[in-house]
Amino acid sequence: MDDRASTPRLDMLSRRKFLRGAAGLSAVAAVLGDLPRGVFAQKSSGITPFRFVHLSDTHIGYEGDANRDVAGTLDRALKAIAALNPAPQFIVVTGDLTQAAETTTVRKARFVAFRSKMEGTGIPFYCVPGEHDALMDRGELYQKAIGPLHYRFERGGVQFFALDNVSRGFFVGDEQRQWLAQEIHKVDPNAPTIILAHAPLYDLFVPWNWYTYDAQQVLALFQHFRSVTVLFGHIHQLMSRRQPHVIQAAGLSTAWPLPEPVGLEKLEKWPQSASDPLMGLGLRVIDVGASGDMAVNTVLLSDERSEEASS
Repeated sequence: MDDRASTPRLDMLSRRKFLRGAAGLSAVAAVLGDLPRGVFAQKSSGITPFRFVHLSDTHIGYEGDANRDVAGTLDRALKAIAALNPAPQFIVVTGDLTQAAETTTVRKARFVAFRSKMEGTGIPFYCVPGEHDALMDRGELYQKAIGPLHYRFERGGVQFFALDNVSRGFFVGDEQRQWLAQEIHKVDPNAPTIILAHAPLYDLFVPWNWYTYDAQQVLALFQHFRSVTVLFGHIHQLMSRRQPHVIQAAGLSTAWPLPEPVGLEKLEKWPQSASDPLMGLGLRVIDVGASGDMAVNTVLLSDERSEEASS
């Protein structure tokens, strides 16, 4: 087993070519980051093909040099989603919807702003909390403003488990694992299964809190499953990890990129580039086929800007 995180290349297929139709998808079928073709093959019957989008780390309410307009970059991402053809059936957002704040009033306003933007798309969306959303009050306000901290849903024959691994610290905890064990008994272990979480379910880089303390216990509950995909956020860059029956992959942030944890002792945000303010920001579009295979494409917001300038 290779426990190292790999730093994937970005798929530079332009938005315009991608939006024109499915022809461009064959080049990225079953590819996530730098993982080889076929690793997303889940081979299951009874799947109704569908498309969904993975957003993460929108940090609504942030004010600072890392992004001088987080609402604007989220708007760009939502504009790109609105232009997709075919349209996605839903959006998943893997945490840090908002930037943490000291007062409940400010936090509530940020949740309202986030929710308003998402509801404005007319596309259903599913969220999990990030530490900025939930750590300060164990998710109490998040549950009132957004929804439950953990839950399960099904789309097109694919099972989704939305987990909370941040509201009391970077762990899932006994109570939620007990709930998860009960829910797992209700589903087909041969069906494609996707776990949504904010932090990675492995020790990516513990000094920066890029881990989940009880990740091994969580994944052990799925050891009899045919294939499991974990989509997470938190790290603001594309990284992935493959195990025998589990693939984990991070989504991009719409707020700011973060450096790879190599040769750095302290995690710090980069000041937003004046020449390329959208650098490293984006989203992922995931198409689930009738066999359960997943084709993944990365859409970069910098492509959005360059194409607007040329049109």
